Order: sequence, then structure tokens, then C-alpha cells
Amino acid sequence: MRTGLRLLPRILRPLLGATLAAVVGVSGGVACKPRVPSGAPGSATAMGHWDAWRDLSPFIDVARTHAAKPAIEALEDASVLLREGKARSADKRLAEAADASGRHWIAVARAHVAALHFETCIRGVAWRLAEGSAPSPTEREIDFSEETRIAPGDVSVEALLTNLDPALSSDMPALVTQARIARARVAAFAQRCAANEEVGDLAQRTVESDLAILAAEGHLTPDLAYLWAGVQMNRFSGSAARPFLLQAREGGFDHPAVTFMLAVIALEERDLDKADTLAEEAGSAYASFGDHENAAEALFVRGEVARARGDRKKARELFNATLKQSPLHLPSMLAIAGLVHANRGEYEAVDYLHGRLPVLLRKGPLDERAAHEAASNLETLVILATEPVMAQLSRDALLQEIDQEPDPMRRGLRYFYAATLDVRLREYEVAHGHGVLAREELESSDVRPPIDVQSFLDRLTGTTR
Repeated sequence: MRTGLRLLPRILRPLLGATLAAVVGVSGGVACKPRVPSGAPGSATAMGHWDAWRDLSPFIDVARTHAAKPAIEALEDASVLLREGKARSADKRLAEAADASGRHWIAVARAHVAALHFETCIRGVAWRLAEGSAPSPTEREIDFSEETRIAPGDVSVEALLTNLDPALSSDMPALVTQARIARARVAAFAQRCAANEEVGDLAQRTVESDLAILAAEGHLTPDLAYLWAGVQMNRFSGSAARPFLLQAREGGFDHPAVTFMLAVIALEERDLDKADTLAEEAGSAYASFGDHENAAEALFVRGEVARARGDRKKARELFNATLKQSPLHLPSMLAIAGLVHANRGEYEAVDYLHGRLPVLLRKGPLDERAAHEAASNLETLVILATEPVMAQLSRDALLQEIDQEPDPMRRGLRYFYAATLDVRLREYEVAHGHGVLAREELESSDVRPPIDVQSFLDRLTGTTR
């Protein structure tokens, strides 16, 4: 199975009542302000411009005063190859110097090259480097197919991280800093494409720790400043994230995610004109890359801006435009339901959400994989319907005309997620009844259910005693 490895996976932002963009799967850390390294120019780009990092120029500038001559020669040769778009060849040239003096610098360089230039992650085990073309600016590929063969030249993710250990324990501060930058880059992507859950958790802890140290020391590169901004935004606030977003942008990291996050912050702070302008700019950039999902996210933010201005007509137009680009965009569905509820009342809002169920529950026969996807869609609905009124509307939509649903799997899923919303509404006896109906329907299906209803009922029994 091949899927996109997005630089900007979506997260839940209850403050906005929406699914918004965040960082490469990192969370945690402490809030702090960026500091320019001692002795560096008074610019936030002191750790190198993003464009320069593409051929490792900032790293090579440091290595020239610390590394041995064979390592420097290999680094300079690799830099030329990177400028030609030959990352695989650059890594091969560096590998030739891996056993020479300066090998720790070479290990760091290979980690930088891999993180900056891989185009496909194969089962979390290996990365395939680009050769003759640059990776997409908005996503890399994840390939978990067991039929995909690892080819010569593919880079071991485990080896990249393991080979950084000696550099990280060096008594040379410059080498340690560069190794930490490289490890943060590798671990950030390793978390998003992990071989297993344990590896993913370890990668996340590594990223969190390295970013915190680099931020405290003033050693964030433009891309890592962006990552750290996401940490601040997830854990603290947009105001905590803004300095690092600006640092990333000043350093040339012009990914539309930076603009999008600044739009979200402006919306949170009710600077509506700025939020609308930035969201429109981010959406246009995403659309130019063919990234319709994140372009839809930008449209949603603009819809939230219109709703905050009291322009319900424009808000609905923008939410509908979001759904046109991303039919499963549940925040827009719920936002429209809220507008319908305000304009036309409860029954019309329930009807609207009920009308979206075929999209969420998938069309056609449900096999095991499709059943999992349908369950995931309904679970997202439940997670997002945090307000009691919206939880009630969503629950009623799931139950409306349920007897007319011909598929027992779909009936079971609807009953189950209605039961979870019953619990949120503190209607425990009703939840138990819906849970029992869900179990009976799923047991009558020929497809293995993607949820454990009995476990839910057991926990519910303890709640109602």
C-alpha cells in the first residue's frame, strides 16, 4: 500500500473546532523564545538558509574548520552532486569515505542527505533517495507493500540513526550540534513512517528532546524552527509558535505550511483580515503543488473567518468548497450543520448530517479494509463533535432511518458510534441499548468488525453500576 507522507499531517484543534495542520507528528516540549547563537549575526537565519541546506553548504562550512581533509573532499563532491539533483550518487560518494578519518562528519552528512532528499519510505525500514528529481515539496511516499523490494542504494533508517551516536557523544561541540540537527530531521520522518509502534514512539521522544535542546541553544535550522513552532502550537499557543514560524520563513523555509499556521494563529487571535489573506495565500500554494487536501484545509480556515465575521452565506460557500475538494472533511460538515441549526433548526441540521453518511460509510460492499475506513470516519465525527449540541445532532443523524440501512456492518457501526455519543451526553442506559444493537448487527455481518463492542459494553457496565 502506497500513501503520501505529508510534511503536514492534520491534527485536532478544539479551539477552532476543526481539523487543522500541524507539524511532522511531533508534540511536547517547553515554550521558549528563539535565541541567536553566541557570536552569530543578529539574524534568525544564523543556522543557515534553507536553500543552502539543500546542498549541505551550512554543514560543510562548519566541517571545513573541524573535519579531516578526506571527509571535506567527500563532502564537497557530494555537494556538487546534490546541486545536480543526484542525492543517491551523493550518498554513494559519502559512503566511500565512511571508513576514513572524519567518519563521524560523514555519518552526519549522510543523515542530512537522506532526510532532505529521500522520496520514498519503504515499510519504515529504508529510504529511497531521489536521483535526477527533487522530492515533492508537500509529501513523500510511504510504501508498506510487502512486495516492494529494497534496492541497492536504499538507505537503512536504523543505520542512519545508529551511526549518529558516536558524533553525538563527541567532545567536539560543533559536531554534536550538527549531529543533533541531523538526528532531529531523520527522527521526524521516521516517526511518520515507522516500522512499528515502538519505533514511532522512540522517534517522537527523540525529536522532542533534540528540538528542545536546539531551541534552547539557538541552533534551530529553518526547517527545525518550523517543527518547533508546531510543538509550541500543539502544546501552548499560537503566540508561542509565531516567533519560530517567522524564523523559519526568514530562513527561506517557504513551505505553505508556514503561511497556513500563521493564518491559524491570526484566526485564533481574531485578526480576521490577516487570517483570510494568509489562508488564501497558503491555499493557492498548496493548489499549485496539487495538494488538494491541504488546499481544502486553507479553504476551511477562510470559512471560519467568514463565520467569525457573521457572514453565514460566505462561510457556507467556503465550507462547501472545502467539501468539494475533500469530501471527507468532517470539520466542514459539522460547521455547515451548525449554520443550518442556527438558521433552520434542529431537524434540518440532523437531516444535513444524515445526508453525509453515505460519504462517511463508503459506497458499495464493505470488505474488512473498507469497514475500517468507515469506522475511522465515524470515529473522527465523534471526536470532533465535542459540543453537547453537536454531539446530539450527530447521534440523531446516525440513528435516523437506520432501519432502512440494508448492510448489517453499516448498521452496527452507526449504532456503536451513536452509543459513544450517548455516553458523551451522559445517557448511559440508552448507550447500553445502542451498544447491544451494535453487537448484534456486527455479529450478523460476514465481515470481521473493526471495533470491539463487547469491550465497550463491559466498560459501560462499570460506569452505570
